[in-house]
Amino acid sequence: MRRRNFVKLASLGTAALALPAFVAYSASTEHALAGIIINELHFLKLNPKGVNEFVAEYCRLSGDLKQSTMKMKVKAYYFLKVDAERSQFVRTLTDKYLMSTDFFRNRMDESKEVNYLGLYNPHKTPCSNPFSAIYYPPVLS
Repeated sequence: MRRRNFVKLASLGTAALALPAFVAYSASTEHALAGIIINELHFLKLNPKGVNEFVAEYCRLSGDLKQSTMKMKVKAYYFLKVDAERSQFVRTLTDKYLMSTDFFRNRMDESKEVNYLGLYNPHKTPCSNPFSAIYYPPVLS
């Protein structure tokens, strides 16, 4: 292989490896978090404004997201479309989002729009146990 061909191939390979890293770095963490929630809960009618409000409040109060490694992990989860089955972070994020909405108050009705109420805090929010029997639809005999 000639030196000129080697340089061309090496530069193309470097560009191909650098492009996904550049794309992952260029997306905002807030956009990635909103994308994770929307991808994971695609079967629900989510209010986009509510998702953005939740993400903004979550980023403001979360200490983990101030670390650059966590920001890159969130962006990687978003671009690779990692679901809750493969990631505890995605499961925790979507659980916290659902607890912060009116989804359980509407008896887990998937046909209704899911609206954000406020960031869920078990110490401040009255008991709204999603596993309580009052939230389940009535059993038809």
